[in-house]
Amino acid sequence: MAMRAAWQSSRQLDAAFQAQPKTVRKKAATADYPRDSFIDQILLEKMTADGVEAAPLTTDQEFVRRIYLDLTGRIPTPEQTLDFVNDQQTGKRAALIDRLQKSPAYVDQFTLYFGNKFKVTRANRYVGLAGRNVFYKFVRDFVERDQPYNQFITQLLTAQGDVDTSPGVQFWARNFSDLDGPVQDTWDNTTDVITTQLMGFKTECISCHNGRGYLEKINVWLTRKNRADFWAMSAFLSRTNFLRWSDNGPGYRPKMIVFDRDYGNYSGALSAPSTRPARTDASYDPTWIINGEPATGENYRAELARKLTTDRQFAKATVNYLWAHFFRSGIVDPPDGWDLSRVDPNRPPPEGWPMQNSHPELLEQLADHFISHGYSIKEMVRLITSSSVYQLSSRYEGTWKPEYARYFARHNPSRLSAEAVYDSLVTATRTDAAMTVFGWDQPVRFANQLPDPTEPSTDDGVTNLLSQFGRGNWLNVPSSNGPNLLGLLYSMNDGFVVARTFGTNNRGTILSNRVLSIHARATSDEDAISQMFLATLSRNPTEAETAAVLARRKSRREEWLSDLQWALLNKLDFLFNY
Repeated sequence: MAMRAAWQSSRQLDAAFQAQPKTVRKKAATADYPRDSFIDQILLEKMTADGVEAAPLTTDQEFVRRIYLDLTGRIPTPEQTLDFVNDQQTGKRAALIDRLQKSPAYVDQFTLYFGNKFKVTRANRYVGLAGRNVFYKFVRDFVERDQPYNQFITQLLTAQGDVDTSPGVQFWARNFSDLDGPVQDTWDNTTDVITTQLMGFKTECISCHNGRGYLEKINVWLTRKNRADFWAMSAFLSRTNFLRWSDNGPGYRPKMIVFDRDYGNYSGALSAPSTRPARTDASYDPTWIINGEPATGENYRAELARKLTTDRQFAKATVNYLWAHFFRSGIVDPPDGWDLSRVDPNRPPPEGWPMQNSHPELLEQLADHFISHGYSIKEMVRLITSSSVYQLSSRYEGTWKPEYARYFARHNPSRLSAEAVYDSLVTATRTDAAMTVFGWDQPVRFANQLPDPTEPSTDDGVTNLLSQFGRGNWLNVPSSNGPNLLGLLYSMNDGFVVARTFGTNNRGTILSNRVLSIHARATSDEDAISQMFLATLSRNPTEAETAAVLARRKSRREEWLSDLQWALLNKLDFLFNY
């Protein structure tokens, strides 16, 4: 139901975007914005042509906070903010992006991004501690080396071996279906994950029923597909074999080996009851669901990897997912809900259906850039974040209309992820502490360095905060950064958070925390207030904010500074990336 609602809402916004009246202005506010890339040239020209004003460019303080959150998963320290703001050199934004992309924190953040995408956790029945650690290293090495994404996905899709030692096998074990169910359920579950995460469209619906009669109101392309089309796509996995075995003794747990046979295809004849409606008894050979091409080799998973990574839809879906990560919505939106009958301007959709692709030329050029630069994720991140459109403010001075979101005419604020809340909290309060990770020799200090949602298994304070802010478990509870009243109440009341703001030597206070540090070096109360805003919100206070704090001083400075930081940590300004 949630998926259907998201698709229908997106369709309404697509229709409003296409119905936007075109009012050409001779001198638009965007005329003087830098247009150093095709992203700006296309989007700013579109705004100008349609009479849509863009938001102003971010101030340096807005930009530095946003880019640190997006590229490192935490706010900048006050020293980092001041260094950037006081830098008078031209090109300092591009230089900062380059510097952050070379930092370990960038690797932390995008390892988390892809770990979340592929959802491998040791809480899974067949992925234990050893397998989790192998997969985490596999993903981290890919990010750190900026390995071509098509190569990484090929390794993932063709992985074979023991789940405890072979990188990528964990993905297959993670998607293994019910122990007592037929292997066809595992093939089908994994097929939907592959099409959704790597190609941008869900196929789960047509694994249970034909598209016609169910999907007419949300997806034209899927209405033309039936279960047989899905089974033929799932047949690429029909030679994948899963050998389950178990350790003996006190350490008993199920384990798995994944390997390929050189025979077999997809048969609807089942060996056990299925969670899906009855299949036909016919057999199906591997057929690429987008264009109907059959497999041309005997190694079906290798064929799947080849067809997928060379299909242009793979490149377009990948850059669209990255775009949505930074802009909070895709050029095709939702990014996991493509309707392939509504994305090509050369093949208009049926009457009454709007185009789903808001900027076809931009999407094609992004895909071209991705392919020509060796499927480099780092290059796409640099390209997107260097654009003026990414650097537009969330402040909008005119009359905002919902359809302007399809122009990307302002930055769309979003609540911080659970990991970013924690990492920004400890950065703001200067209270980061070592966290032990099961099976690792070295502790970590930030939540985006944790390999999965089971960690840190020995620190309830951290895991409680992350859970309250929507971390999920990567199994049946997805991570979410949506509105969360429980998270706000937790932040305001739980001692794990509140104690970090204490300005006295009470139990639980870290003696070098932000409040005590500012109190020790501030030259005046006004200076202390300014430093606290800079440390917590990455900006200076307004005159009105300074006056309001000064008017409420009723105790020693370290005590009212504690109250001030507590208040700032619970402002939407802190909890949102704006």
